[in-house]
Amino acid sequence: MDIQLTHHARFGGCAGKIGPNDLSNILCGIDIPEDSNVIVGLKGFEDAGVYRISDDLALVQTVDFFTPVVNDPYWFGRIAAANALSDIYAMGARPVTALNIVCFSPKKFTTAVLREILRGGADKLRESGTSLLGGHSVDDEEIKYGLSVTGLVHPERIVRNEGAQPGDQLILTKPLGTGVLITAMKGDLVSKETETHLISVMATLNRRASEAMLSVTTHAATDVTGFGLAGHLKEMIKESLGVDVYADKLPYFPEAEELSAKGFSPSGLYKNRDFYAPFVDAEAGGFPFELIFDPQSSGGLLIALPKDDMDGFAREASGLSLDYWVIGSFVEEPKGRIHIK
Repeated sequence: MDIQLTHHARFGGCAGKIGPNDLSNILCGIDIPEDSNVIVGLKGFEDAGVYRISDDLALVQTVDFFTPVVNDPYWFGRIAAANALSDIYAMGARPVTALNIVCFSPKKFTTAVLREILRGGADKLRESGTSLLGGHSVDDEEIKYGLSVTGLVHPERIVRNEGAQPGDQLILTKPLGTGVLITAMKGDLVSKETETHLISVMATLNRRASEAMLSVTTHAATDVTGFGLAGHLKEMIKESLGVDVYADKLPYFPEAEELSAKGFSPSGLYKNRDFYAPFVDAEAGGFPFELIFDPQSSGGLLIALPKDDMDGFAREASGLSLDYWVIGSFVEEPKGRIHIK
């Protein structure tokens, strides 16, 4: 299909999120209804909400949608679906149902474009074993697509973004740099080889990563999306512990380095840097330091594992053909700090 979807979007994917500073100010002071069955709500900035149905069953709910991250409508649908499902996997849950969320203008684009987006999303849901129940659409000249997803989990098996302990190893399951590459793609400046690799990575479900972490003792996990590595790490440590990140161990798309040097960074990177840089100590600047603020679309899982469980995780990951990188470790002090070594 001869259309360049990224040329019709102001932002690419999760780079279009409202910045963390603005979002914090917006939510501050709003009175949120409370219910004793809400296990995980807005407090803690978790990946999804969790509601207790019974002693051994809880609902996990999330919603995520964004503007095109690639030019092909079918692959945009697959990536957007994988991104929306990611929060369920990060919580250690199993997705069961989903609803489409669509913003699209039939007058500006042909309906064939939307059909391909929805076909891509449906195929990814089928791969995940998730049932599509329906959805909602709004006429909008800027395309947006995603899903509201409901999952199931045992209340005692929820994996939260906090709970890491000093000495835990920090694992990342997808490379960084998607925000930079998506921005450069809008100008047709990404090589075909890198674009193909990028699409493959973003369209990959985090299901195998979730299965691997659930096979061992996992103290905490989250997925890396719009607030970048730094933002999601800050959610993991809060003010209770610190984390050392090894700059030379950070995985990233090689072409992102060259493009970042040329200034192809999304606005979301600067919003993230402005908000999270005060919590970051770096022994050196430059690349790949900037990438810790890059907003990721359909990024990987960040997992906190005890050292004693690393071998078990490695065996499970190997059996699942899961790529992963050990990028750091959690430390007692200084609390609330991300130290780039």
